[in-house]
Order: sequence, then structure tokens, then C-alpha cells
Amino acid sequence: MGPILPWIDTVTWTDSITWSWTLIIYCFGLAAAIDAIWNGRTSQGTLAWVVALTFIPFISLPLYLFFGSRKFHGYKKARKAGSKALKRLNQLQLFSDQDYQSKIKSTPVIPLEKLAHLPQTEQNEIKLLINGEQTFTHIFQSIEAAKHTILVQFYIVNDDQLGQRLQQALIKKSQQAVTVYFLYDEIGSSQLNRFFLKPMTDAGIHCSRFNHFQILRHWQINFRNHRKLIIIDGKTCFIGGHNIGDEYLSRDPSLGLWRDTHLQIDGPATLAAQLSFVEDWHWAQDKIPTLNWQAYTSNQNSKVLIIPGGPADTVETISLSFVQLILQAQQRLWIATPYFIPDLKVMGALQLAALKNIDIRIILPKKTDNPIVDLAMRSYIAELSQLGIQFYQYNAGFMHQKVMLIDQEASYIGSANLDNRSLRINFELNALIECKQLASQVEQMLNQDLLHCRPYPEQKHLLQKLLAKAARLLSPIL
Repeated sequence: MGPILPWIDTVTWTDSITWSWTLIIYCFGLAAAIDAIWNGRTSQGTLAWVVALTFIPFISLPLYLFFGSRKFHGYKKARKAGSKALKRLNQLQLFSDQDYQSKIKSTPVIPLEKLAHLPQTEQNEIKLLINGEQTFTHIFQSIEAAKHTILVQFYIVNDDQLGQRLQQALIKKSQQAVTVYFLYDEIGSSQLNRFFLKPMTDAGIHCSRFNHFQILRHWQINFRNHRKLIIIDGKTCFIGGHNIGDEYLSRDPSLGLWRDTHLQIDGPATLAAQLSFVEDWHWAQDKIPTLNWQAYTSNQNSKVLIIPGGPADTVETISLSFVQLILQAQQRLWIATPYFIPDLKVMGALQLAALKNIDIRIILPKKTDNPIVDLAMRSYIAELSQLGIQFYQYNAGFMHQKVMLIDQEASYIGSANLDNRSLRINFELNALIECKQLASQVEQMLNQDLLHCRPYPEQKHLLQKLLAKAARLLSPIL
């Protein structure tokens, strides 16, 4: 009996530890399920998380911590604190002008202004920048001409030839007493290290990753700052689809031609983009940069509304902006996007637009960087094609532009893709431009793209259709 009793005691003690940990994990799973119920935005997604967290918390709890929550903790507080600081500094003179506000509020973009929490601005000059050579030529010329401040924000910054060129250009301007801020997303720019960043900080450049200030923020890796933004002296900004990497100059043989679109905006809309940067910088560093807030006006009269959106918003800003613009179209709606996995709201808006018998064309790449995404896209394409929407496959290279042309006057260009990540999870930045001249240029650009397209091929085999429908089930996390 003597040798057996210690063995029994050991088993009992081990079992107690196991059951205790099991109980703790199930309690955490239940707490996470309550969080999913409280913060969930769709019943389908909420139900899926609740079931998984309740019955298989060992698997689902880590996934929920990284991918499940739609709430970007702390950013709302940072935004509120930043806005108060800005108002105390009396930096938003442009947006507090009552005559200006009343003039703008008579336009049809009021719902979008309310979504963006920013006004549409006039007297902007717009340049449409097609592909990398044009885009980076204008960017580096503007950096070279900077006198006071340069704000740089990208999702991807690679330590390659283009990345090093940007690094050296910023160091040079910092050494000329220009104040430089450099903000990057730590997931998209994961290859950046101290060998790239230290020469910049040594030169006096303010560098930060987006999730920098608190350790706990690193748990929120599902939320990515996908914005691409450069601001020069509070007068000029660059917004669009390009990141910083050699592939954006078509230097990657495996990708071939990189088809992308960017905008250069000179005018008061730059201050709205600057406010977006300040909010992100305040989140990252808990500081408000000292910047120029005096509006610069051009001799052109393009109307621009900057629309920042992300998971800290009370509503899904980017998704609703697409819905509003799709439903606004009366004659045509042309879209170019590298990913096409619309949420329910955008899907419904496209269906309604198709029923109006307007000209709807959607240009997509031949393939994306994710085969599951490719399959899921085919399911949406098949459904919308039945309503008369025309889908085209771009075959001249990899198409990465995010462009929408509405009727004869409005263009919507920026960083947001038509997928669930951009519509609901990422921090994005788009610009809505009301300008017939720019719309005509965008039309010509997309017509050139269509010359390199063919109608998107139909799925003919039952297995293809089944795989596409199965992949579509994963669309909320793609």
C-alpha cells in the first residue's frame, strides 16, 4: 500500500491542476464570448465566435485575441484627446469658418462629410499619377522642395532600393532643418530594423511604428494601418495605392508591371489629411506634432473630401462611403480594385445599382497573392454577373489600384480595397474628388486598362463553383 498512495496523490494533484486550468480557460472563453456579443457588428460573425468561444475555447480564444475583436482599444480615447489638444492650439481655423461650413453643407456630400467628420474643401489642384514612375518622381520632387515639415506614413516600407532612396531623401531634408515624421505599420513593414531606422533617428527624424506606445497594443495585430500618405508643408499631400518598395516600380520579375494609381493634392484638403496623420501619430506616441494649419489654396477649384476610416469609428466609415457613392451613381460606375470581397452592405448597394441598368464595370487582377481570396472572389463575381455587372480580368501585370469613377464628375481614390479587411478592419484613407476634368482623366486611364483586359472567365465546373462557395464562407477574415 505504501508505494501506491503517493502515486494516487500525484495523479489527484495533476488532475486538479488540469481541471483548474480548464475551468480558467472556459471562463476566459465565456468572457470573450460576452465581448463578442457586446462589440459584434454582424449577427453571423458574432454567432460564430460565441459558439466557438463557448465550446472550443482552447482553439478559438487565441484566435479571438488576435483576429476576433472589432474594437481597437484606446484609439477613440487618443482621438478625443488629440482633438481637444488641436482645438486648444486653435489649429483648425479652416474648419471653424462658419461661412465656409454653411457653403459646404449645401452640397450633396453631407452624409459623407458626417462619416468623415471633415468638410469637403474647394480650391484644390489635383494631379492623377499613373504607376510608380510618375508617382515617385512627383513625391521626391516635393520632398526636395519641402521647407518646413514632411509627414510620411505607409503600410509597407521595404529596405530595398526605393526604401533606401526615401530614407536618404528624408535624412537630407532633416539635416536642412526640415522637421520630418516617419510613421509605419509594424506588420506591413516587418522587415524594417534598426539598421534602416537608426540613421534616420540619428539625423533627427521622428520615427515610430503605429502600435508603439503600449506593449498590449501588439496583441491587436489584426488591425493594420493601411494608409499611404505623404504631406509636405501642410500644402501638398499624396494619397493612393503605392507603398514603398521596388515592386511598386515594376522591379519584381515575378509580378511584372505593377499597375497602381496615386493622387497629388495641392490645397486645403491637405489639412484634412494632416489631421488624420496627427490622430495616428498621437495614438502611436501620445504627442501632438507642431504643424502648419494655415490653409493653402490653389487657383484650381476641385472639390475634395478626405475620408479616413478604421476600426475605432462608431460606424464602418469606409464601407458606408462606398455604399453612398454606389447608390449615388446614375449613369456609370467603374471600379478597379485588387481584391473583391464586398461586405453585405456593399454587395446590396451593387445589386441595387445593377437594377438601375447603369454601366457598371469592375476591373480585377488576373490573380491575387492569396489563392483562397481568388476563389472567394469568383463566388461574388458569379452572383453579380447575373445582374449585368461586367467584370474584367487585367492581364498586363499585377493591378493594385483602388479607383472608383462615379458618373461624369466624381472619383474616389485611395488606399481602401473592396474587401472585408479594408471595409471593416484596416485604417484606410481615401479622397473623393468632384472635378469633371479629373473624372475625364480617370475615364481615359481606365479605358487604357480595359485594353489589357478580357471578360472575367466564368466558372464552368461544379467543383470550381463548390470551392468558390466554400472559400466565400471565410470572407469575413480574408
